Amino acid sequence: MAPENKPNPPKLNMFDAVAPIEKNDRSLLMPFAQLVEELTNYQKQQVDEKTGLVMTIEQLTVDMPIELKVTVNNDGKVNIKGSPPTQLVKTTVMPVFHQMRLRIVKDGD
Repeated sequence: MAPENKPNPPKLNMFDAVAPIEKNDRSLLMPFAQLVEELTNYQKQQVDEKTGLVMTIEQLTVDMPIELKVTVNNDGKVNIKGSPPTQLVKTTVMPVFHQMRLRIVKDGD
């Protein structure tokens, strides 16, 4: 196959939060980068105002099922979207669930 006729490999960027949203995409799934951001957005320190006790979270592990949708645009860009399972009721056609483990560890600062 001549070099000019070779197909371009897909461009995979799982953390491209600014990827344009498809106009006809009515899914409840969010860009993968947004999903990771939502899972890692928590208060690192909890303070009890009454007692003055402080709890600092040094490590957090999330192990959960997720629903993924992988699409390839005409320009070869791969879009990955995901969310916790969107269906609460078992139906005859269920989406494919994947298992995701996300481990967040406090930096040594």
